[in-house]
Amino acid sequence: MKLLHKDIEKDNAGQVTLMPEEAEDMWHTYNLLQIGDSLMASTIRKVQTESSTDNVRDNGGTVRIFSSLHVSGEQLTQLSGVAAILRFPIADLSEPEDDSSSDEE
Repeated sequence: MKLLHKDIEKDNAGQVTLMPEEAEDMWHTYNLLQIGDSLMASTIRKVQTESSTDNVRDNGGTVRIFSSLHVSGEQLTQLSGVAAILRFPIADLSEPEDDSSSDEE
């Protein structure tokens, strides 16, 4: 964790600006806070796409990203993390085919 700014007075009141570098730094920050302290934070979320998602988009497909913090994302993660719905045309089987060989006597 980096200390970006520190302005502490003699009575231990003041302000510090910290930059967490790892997830564990958030745990340490939690342990630094005391009752009555105020905390302000901003978050940045970086989404990385793989070449497979770019390939889907290039071919006219739709890519949906599910957060692993949501139930649907947790379930998808348990199933390898990647899912696809494939659609393709099939023959209409409701109409009988013309079979001329069976009508011959």
